[in-house]
Formats: sequence, structure tokens, C-alpha cells
Amino acid sequence: MPTNRRKPSGFVSLLLLLAGVLLFWLTVPNLGNAARAATADGPRGTFTAARLVCAGHSGHTTCEWSGTFQSLDGTQKTPNVKLYGSDQNTFKAGQTAPAVDVGNPGRVYDPDGTHTWIVTLLLALLAYVLLITTAHRHLAPPTTTPQHTPTEPSQSRPADAPPP
Repeated sequence: MPTNRRKPSGFVSLLLLLAGVLLFWLTVPNLGNAARAATADGPRGTFTAARLVCAGHSGHTTCEWSGTFQSLDGTQKTPNVKLYGSDQNTFKAGQTAPAVDVGNPGRVYDPDGTHTWIVTLLLALLAYVLLITTAHRHLAPPTTTPQHTPTEPSQSRPADAPPP
């Protein structure tokens, strides 16, 4: 039986594969930190604001407060960390706020958790879909369609003629 499925484009498959691998590379190592940030799983402590750090790009400026994290039990003191979700109006230098260190280097989080896990999870799922699509394009058996036989032309008969 002949197939109607064309051979997958090598270029398109390469793009899908590269996009999937890149997204996996970017997201999978961060899944643990995203889950811990969502549940505020880590040592609790205090963030002390030291300075406002701003970055401008494409006509938009984002700012976060940088400072020091001190765990409640006093065993951990981490300088030069940013409080995720802080902005220009959150603090003045020297002010403190509760924070959680989830293990993400250079960043601490609000004890109520965050929603950053949603983006990380969606990108990891997109990577999975891209890789599965690429594998399916090359590993799935070809689809077949039934063979159509040409029909014989019908003989014309007047509508009032009796059947043969």
C-alpha cells in the first residue's frame, strides 16, 4: 500500500530538536529551585536591604533590592543577595523583611512563596512536547491510506427506463 506521508523535513526536525534541548537545558536544572520557591522551602530569616539594583532594556527598567540574608538561627549569613519581587518602592536602605533562602544562588524569596514555578514548568513541558514531536516525526511508522480503485463509468439510463 502506498503512503501519503512525506518524509519529515530534516531542517524543521533540527529546529524542533534544538529548541527542545535548549528549553530543557534552561528549565530542568531550575525545577527544584522553582518548587522550593513556590512552597518557601528553605531556611527562614531576615533580608536587610542595602542598595537598589536597576537594569534597563528596551525602554523598560526593572529594579530589585540587594542586601544581606541572615537565617533566624544565625548560622547562615549571605551577602549580596536580591529579594525576588522587590522593586523601587519596596524598601529604603537598612529596612528589613522576612525572607527564605531556597538555595537559588544570589536570590532569596518572600516566605509566602512565588508563582515563578508556573513559567518554569510550562517551559519544561514545552521542551518535552518539542522533543516528543521530533521523535514521533522520525520514529513513528508511516501512516497508510487505503488504495482507491478507479470506478467504472456508470452507464447512462433514462430515469423512466426499467432496471436491466
